[in-house]
Amino acid sequence: MKLSGTEAYIQRSNALQRAEQKAREESERLRQQEREQIAEQRKKDMTLRARIAAKAEEKKLELLFLRWSEHHKKLSNFIRTKAEPLIYYLPKKPLEKDAAVLDQQREQAFLEWKAARREELSEYQKQIGDQHLGYVEKELERWQNARKVRRTSNDANLQETMDKELDTHRLEHGPKTRKIPGGSNNEDEDDVEDINVGEDDLMDDVLVVDENSTRVDEVAQPEPNDTSPPPNQ
Repeated sequence: MKLSGTEAYIQRSNALQRAEQKAREESERLRQQEREQIAEQRKKDMTLRARIAAKAEEKKLELLFLRWSEHHKKLSNFIRTKAEPLIYYLPKKPLEKDAAVLDQQREQAFLEWKAARREELSEYQKQIGDQHLGYVEKELERWQNARKVRRTSNDANLQETMDKELDTHRLEHGPKTRKIPGGSNNEDEDDVEDINVGEDDLMDDVLVVDENSTRVDEVAQPEPNDTSPPPNQ
């Protein structure tokens, strides 16, 4: 079954629209996939940097703790007052307690102090790691919100660009032109798109029917003064 020019153009237009819709969906899917990959990679990079920064800070605290422990161990050789301000001193005369027992007590007190401070330091180091990872989540959320704002603006520009490309595509691959028989010498005026082919055929059929009907009426209608019978058909 041969299609008219209008029907053929409609089919081509529908096929082109479906292809454009499919291309837009595929393009959006690829862009979404790319955005997810970029966000995931950025999250990994930021998490890695946060962990490195947390480890560096933990190492600094560890060094400070070692220096603090050495300093406290030296102070443990002295007697400290209970009242504020704290004063460390050594008696002029040796204490009556056994020196070995005294050293053992000092060592035990120092170890208890060190264990308590170590537990506090470990808890603080854990908080530091959690804070750095929390900064990653906040920074990633801020970055994604900024990207959404930019993407909204870019989508508007992209839609405008796609519309221009679509117009260019239609100009390059749109309906072909034909020559009107008996037309003028101006080629620009004689070129007509295929979209009008079906309409021209319909109009030609209507004109032919109207012309035949008019001729039949003219032949069938007798003249006012003519009494002769109408000619045989």
